[in-house]
Amino acid sequence: MDNLTFISNSITALAWPIATIVIVILLRSEISSLLGRIKKIKHKDSEIDLAGEVSDAVKSADKILSKSVAEKTPEQERFGRLAEDSPRGAILDSWLSIEEAMDEYARRHGIESQNPHSPPYQRIQSIQLHNLDVATLGHGIIEMLDKLRRIRNDAVHRTDADITTAIAKDYAALAVRVKARLEEA
Repeated sequence: MDNLTFISNSITALAWPIATIVIVILLRSEISSLLGRIKKIKHKDSEIDLAGEVSDAVKSADKILSKSVAEKTPEQERFGRLAEDSPRGAILDSWLSIEEAMDEYARRHGIESQNPHSPPYQRIQSIQLHNLDVATLGHGIIEMLDKLRRIRNDAVHRTDADITTAIAKDYAALAVRVKARLEEA
């Protein structure tokens, strides 16, 4: 193979990948806005529907949680402002407040954790095992904690462009309600 043939074959082989990269670079802002509109992601057998999950969690919460939490607590207002700037950050910060409430609940009820830095699902399991004996929370709250944990995990692996402000605000409002229930029990 001579040099000209090699160069010709190389250009032919690289033309489409280079064109694709150039198009993505030129249209990155448009692509980013399109990705922000995606509500559902499906790959092979896995499917993530963050908006649907939050909506389902809110419906479940309406059945098991009282509406005693004020519409706009200072914490919820803070989460709302954060959701405007960083929807993903609002979800993550809301979850941290739930983790703090779970830790406080565990301390109040003498639930011993094997490790103070244990993952959230282990904390939820510890509370669930304690709740079987005492029934202070009810089974619905345990399920709600697990739903919120899964939604938070989905949010961790996304970008702010993937999560709408409305989803983040709904999640934060739900987190405030669940936290209040943990604090009451």
